[in-house]
Amino acid sequence: MLTMFRSSRYQSQRERQQQEDDSAPPRIAAASFVLLGLILGVAGGLIYTWLINPVVYVDASPERLSDRYKDEYVFLVSQNYAATGDWERAQQRLEALEDRNLPQRVASLFERYLREGRPAGHVRNLAILTQRLGGESPALSLFGPTPLPPPVTPEPTAAASTPTATLLPTPTLTRRPTNTPRPTLTPTPTQIPTATPRPVYRLLSQERVCNADEPAPRIEVVVVDALLEPLAGAEVLVTWEGGADRFFTGFQPDQDPGYGDFVMEPDVSYSVTMAEGSPTISGLRIEPCPQASGGLPGGWRLTFQNLTVNEPTATPEA
Repeated sequence: MLTMFRSSRYQSQRERQQQEDDSAPPRIAAASFVLLGLILGVAGGLIYTWLINPVVYVDASPERLSDRYKDEYVFLVSQNYAATGDWERAQQRLEALEDRNLPQRVASLFERYLREGRPAGHVRNLAILTQRLGGESPALSLFGPTPLPPPVTPEPTAAASTPTATLLPTPTLTRRPTNTPRPTLTPTPTQIPTATPRPVYRLLSQERVCNADEPAPRIEVVVVDALLEPLAGAEVLVTWEGGADRFFTGFQPDQDPGYGDFVMEPDVSYSVTMAEGSPTISGLRIEPCPQASGGLPGGWRLTFQNLTVNEPTATPEA
């Protein structure tokens, strides 16, 4: 009995201690306060810098702009130069970019605007700026300056002589002659000179081809459009003494959509031209490649560009 009484008393003390612990407020570790303070500090800093007092850049130099805004800056300079013609001012603004490859950057921007079909005035202004900076692009020939007509030199006119008063002869009565009808002049038709048609294609490059994997030397032709994109379906004419042939680009898409070729024969001189009009490239023969390339017989690669620029059509607004 004594043992049981002590056990029940001991259990009662434990229960009271547990009740006291349960009723006590929870304790928060010090690390939790530190973490909470960091979160509140970061949130307060972001609110202050983004909403209350945000950072505003003033008088930032153009060299600190991103590539996207640098291109926009170059475009605005080209527009201003086209409007004012002040080349010194345009140079000062472009030098602020501190770009060592500035001519190539402007040429790349010009080609991108041309491919995207931007307004013709914007593309032309970039082309002029590229030419002034000495940039290189195959499409610059489409925007070359139009030659002015030769100045007209006025012909000297003889000075009018001062009339001298003379005595009129005394009129004598004579018989009036019979009226004779004047001969009728037949107008001679004048031939109007016809303008020489502009070729549709121009030659961009001509280079030797030395490829040991090819079974026979070839005339390879690559055709691009005015935007320097591959052009399929272009007809190419090949002529030689006593023969002629033709082929079209685009039948070997694994090579290039604007690619086509023709197998050459030894001791034959070929001439190549585009069917729609281009300069004729003659004297194409199989010739040995340099010793560095193995001395194998080699062919030729010709690159033609279509000069027709299709202006983008405006889409009617709803």
